[in-house]
Amino acid sequence: MTGRNAADTTAKALVAVIDDDEAARLSVGQMLRLRRFEVKVFTSAEASLAWPSLPNADAVICDVKMPGMSGEDFLAEMARHEWAPPVILVTGHGDVSMAVRCLKSGAYDFVEKPFEDDVLLACVARAVEKSALRRESAELRRRLAAVSTDEDGRHGLIGRSRAMQDVYDQIDVVARSSAPVLVWGETGTGKELVARAIHDQSPRARGPFVALNAGALPETMLESELFGHARGAFTGADAARDGKMVAASGGTLMLDEVESIPIRAQLQLLRVLEDGLVYPLGRDAPRKVDIRLVATTKVDLAEQVRKGQMREDFYHRILVLQVHLPALRERTEDIPLLVGHFLKQAATRNGVQVPQIPDESLAAMLGHPWPGNVRELKHAVERMVITARDGRSGTFAGEEQFDATRLLSLPPGAGRLREALETTEHHVIRDALERHGGEVTATALGLGISRRALYERMKKYGLSREDYQE
Repeated sequence: MTGRNAADTTAKALVAVIDDDEAARLSVGQMLRLRRFEVKVFTSAEASLAWPSLPNADAVICDVKMPGMSGEDFLAEMARHEWAPPVILVTGHGDVSMAVRCLKSGAYDFVEKPFEDDVLLACVARAVEKSALRRESAELRRRLAAVSTDEDGRHGLIGRSRAMQDVYDQIDVVARSSAPVLVWGETGTGKELVARAIHDQSPRARGPFVALNAGALPETMLESELFGHARGAFTGADAARDGKMVAASGGTLMLDEVESIPIRAQLQLLRVLEDGLVYPLGRDAPRKVDIRLVATTKVDLAEQVRKGQMREDFYHRILVLQVHLPALRERTEDIPLLVGHFLKQAATRNGVQVPQIPDESLAAMLGHPWPGNVRELKHAVERMVITARDGRSGTFAGEEQFDATRLLSLPPGAGRLREALETTEHHVIRDALERHGGEVTATALGLGISRRALYERMKKYGLSREDYQE
């Protein structure tokens, strides 16, 4: 049995049993088969080495003392061939010192006779899990090595999955029109990248691309930002100002978190979309604009309509065309491409060599649900690059990848405490910005500090709110 992949379960795991004692051999074989392992038994180490499928076994159970080739010699032969199956040695009481020596030579574990069935089964299960991890990591490394910048994806997006091919096709279709587009997907899926791709592929590509995060502005400021205002229109309006609608004329306006736009502003936007006329605050005369609207959202807008939080006519007006972005958990086959891409980016940004990722981290990244999607993956990879040591990246442990208590428990040394505290503060602020989509007021409130203090710390650590906005 060859060619099994990492998705196979332990029920299909292949275990080789080597023992010259027929009773022991049959007993162990029967026990494993009852647990639905596939078992191949051998009366000698020499016979097992002649078996073509031995290099692909998930685990090997081998007695230490046998006529001819001993378990220790068998282990040396496995190492010489560079065969990967974990070897579990079965030893008598007097063989423990030999077993310890074998562990240092690469044996996975040893079980001392007489043993309980559960003890051996637990050991086999761990060995099989290690083999699955090794295969999964090897596959991910192969795919990382195969990354080609020319074939990663299209339109500045990364991914070769069927789901992303659908996204590319949708972008190609909607880019040909000037009708409003709704881009929807979870936080961190890359909605602004898609909006920019639509603009870049459209006849408006030479015009401006203007982005505005509606959720980052209070209602009193949003209308001024969108439509502009005349001098003296309100307290503090010392000079007239063109809004984003005018700035985007001839090009594309991206409205992020469109669900956050208040009802009154929705009515004004609807008028602009219908007749192209913008009424700045404090002015009676309208201004003519020519914009293509790309709205983005992470929520169900139909539900917003049912709740009375969005006008139905506005909803239908912005939903002429749409592009749906899949969550990262729906296209896990793209993770190797994304990891390779972000590794190179982070290494270049930090002026270091691209580090090697530990097998455990590679497997954990494939199995992680990525609730923050591509943005979460990008920041996780950057953390791993920043914390790299001796050519190996920092570890990835899913939701526990950043543990401030672990940083603060480092061995004492000159400047170590200050360094650990600053590292902790840096990560906490960055995670808060990510959680609040780069919105400074919400981030400051969440951290319990003033906006000014947050801005000072962001400047200190080179953090920009734009990096965390959709």
